[in-house]
Amino acid sequence: MDDILLKLGKRIREFRKENGLSQSQLAEKAGLNDKYLGEVERGSNNISIKNLGQIAAALEVETFELLDGSHEYEVDRKELVQKLHKIIESASDEELCAIYGFASDIVN
Repeated sequence: MDDILLKLGKRIREFRKENGLSQSQLAEKAGLNDKYLGEVERGSNNISIKNLGQIAAALEVETFELLDGSHEYEVDRKELVQKLHKIIESASDEELCAIYGFASDIVN
């Protein structure tokens, strides 16, 4: 059970940060206590379905999106690809060859 609470808390925190909200701001929007929201984000407090719905509404997402773990991998992959593109674009020819060799060794 704790693992599920930790994952849910992490997802709520990710969406909150994506929306540029502090814990206090999100708690206020959701009609919840900010201390409670902090506990939910840390996975140290169980959350009711009603409160989960209020948080989802405040974040302007569907409730299932907070429970869907597949989003985590899509965002991480997309972000990593963007970061790699920036590194590659700014690399010298020598650095680019080294990056290619390193990446080839890992993938193959």
